[in-house]
Amino acid sequence: MGDDEETLEELFEKLAREREPLDFLSQFICPTLIGDIWEYIRKATLLLLATQNDTNTTRIRLHTLLVGSPGTGKTVFLSWVQENLGGILISSEHTSKTGLVGDARGHRITPGLLADYDGNIVLPDELDKMSGLDQSGLLQAMEEGKYMIVKGKQRMEFDAEVRVIAGANQLDKIVKPLQDRFDFIFKLSVVKREKRAENVDKLIKAFFGTNEMEKSQLILEYLRWIKDFKPVIEEQDFEAISEMMAMYIRKTSTKIDNVSIRNLEMSILR
Repeated sequence: MGDDEETLEELFEKLAREREPLDFLSQFICPTLIGDIWEYIRKATLLLLATQNDTNTTRIRLHTLLVGSPGTGKTVFLSWVQENLGGILISSEHTSKTGLVGDARGHRITPGLLADYDGNIVLPDELDKMSGLDQSGLLQAMEEGKYMIVKGKQRMEFDAEVRVIAGANQLDKIVKPLQDRFDFIFKLSVVKREKRAENVDKLIKAFFGTNEMEKSQLILEYLRWIKDFKPVIEEQDFEAISEMMAMYIRKTSTKIDNVSIRNLEMSILR
C-alpha cells in the first residue's frame, strides 16, 4: 500500500508541476457521455469538487446547472456522480422547501435535507419541476453555506455547505435568484448522428468495464491529496486576472445586462 501511495503521490506532483490535473483527471468523469460540451462540464465538475470551503466573507464553492430536453444526458451524469463521487440525488418533483430546510411546526425545529447533507454534493434532478417557492429553499444554503429557521422567538442556524449540480429541462422555470447562484449553466442538445457513430468504440469499452479512462477512484485520491491545500494569489497575478476578466466581459456573447455580478464576475473569480 505504501508503494501505491508513493506512486499516486508522484503522479499528482507531476500533474501539479505540469499544470495538467484539470485536463487529465476530468476525462475520467462520466466518460460515456459524448459531445464537445461534456468536456467543459467534466472540467467544471472537477473544479467544483476541488474548490475549498468558504471564507467568512466569500463563497468559494461552485454550483453547476445542466439544462436540456429529456435524453440529453442530464440524469445519466447526475447518477454517475452519485454512484462514483458520493453525490446525493434528489427528486425535485417530490421535494418541498420544508423537506430541504426543515420543519418549524410542532414544539421543535427539525433540520431538513440540506443540513443533513452539509459538506456533500447535492444533485437535484428536474429542478424546474419544483415550484418557485420550494426552489427558494436552496438559495441561502447555496450562497452562504448555512441557513436559519425562525419560529416565534426561537432562531436556529444550520450548516449546509453543499455543492449543487442540478438538472433541468427548462431554464425559464427556474426562478432568477436561484439561476444567479449557479456559476456554470450549460445548455445541452442531442448529439448529432455522426458524432455518436464516432464514439461507438469508446462507449462499448466503458460499458463492459474495459475502458482505462474510467478511474473515478483516481479523482477521489487526488481530492484527498489536495484537501489541505490553500490556494494563494500572488500580488503580481492580480493584473493578469483583472485583464482576463475585463476582456471576457467586453467580448462575451452573453447578454451582460441580464446577468448579475454574482453570476458572472464572482463565478470567474471562484
